[in-house]
Amino acid sequence: MTARRGGPTDDFSSDEAAPESGPHLDPTRTGSVQVGLEELDERGETAFHAIVADEFHIGRGRECNLVIRGDSKTSRRHATITREPTAFVIRDDGSANGTKVNDAKISGPVTLKFGDKIEIGHRVFTFNRRL
Repeated sequence: MTARRGGPTDDFSSDEAAPESGPHLDPTRTGSVQVGLEELDERGETAFHAIVADEFHIGRGRECNLVIRGDSKTSRRHATITREPTAFVIRDDGSANGTKVNDAKISGPVTLKFGDKIEIGHRVFTFNRRL
């Protein structure tokens, strides 16, 4: 499988189609599917933040892949989602206010499943995929 990677507009396309469902769905084999974080914005519209790097950093810092502005409860480098061989894993990067997955504050790496709710500062995201 060959995937294109690089800038924020990449779609992780490949010649191999991703499986649609099943208990053994490998979220890292995305085919033409984008994996990322969905967020309901203040207008009630869904924003999708594609995970475009093997190490996807989230925080207030300009160096982060997903920059969260105007949230004092978010650290400069708050959390990281890592693409591993068969899963995506989130970890808190020592933030002052912590990271929650499905309402539970995490203390170590957590393997994400599609539909998981992630709370960073005042923001709430859903780990998901889209075609």
